[in-house]
Amino acid sequence: MSAWDDLMAWVDAHANGDVPGDAEADLLALVQRAQADRSVDRELHAPDVARWLVGLVLGHAELRRRTPRIDADLDQADLRLIVTRWLHPARPSV
Repeated sequence: MSAWDDLMAWVDAHANGDVPGDAEADLLALVQRAQADRSVDRELHAPDVARWLVGLVLGHAELRRRTPRIDADLDQADLRLIVTRWLHPARPSV
């Protein structure tokens, strides 16, 4: 699997809020790998990205808990889209 695939698998696996205490360290390694292969914007500060991803996943889980009437699959798709748009390098406008 690519670094990007591993990163998204981590997001999917922990979207329920079950985030281990060492998550930032694990994510830091994933983010750095993804930056090295240019699937994550290299201008982003990797430790901050790891910290914010933990926060985003925890926030997602809390929103799911507070609004169970919202379709869980659509929420998961939105989470993945937000992460993708945030982390991918900017594309030059044409």
